[in-house]
Amino acid sequence: MCGPKPCDKPNCTWSEKHRRECEARTVMRWDKERRKGYFADVKKKRGEAAAKELIGEVNEQWKTSQQSLL
Repeated sequence: MCGPKPCDKPNCTWSEKHRRECEARTVMRWDKERRKGYFADVKKKRGEAAAKELIGEVNEQWKTSQQSLL
C-alpha cells in the first residue's frame, strides 16, 4: 500500500525512483543557465555522483518526452 513508505507497485509515488524522475522532469524544462546552476548546487550539496545521476536522469526524461511526441 502506498503511503509514507514506498510499496512495490511500479507506479508508487512514494518511491525514490519517482522522486528522481519528477526532479528530472522539472529541471529539464528550465533554461540552460538555470539547469547549470542547479547542477552545480546539487554537486556542492549532494556530491558529484548525485549531480551526474541527475544529469543522466534529465537526459533520459528528455528522450522519453521526445519519443512520446512521435
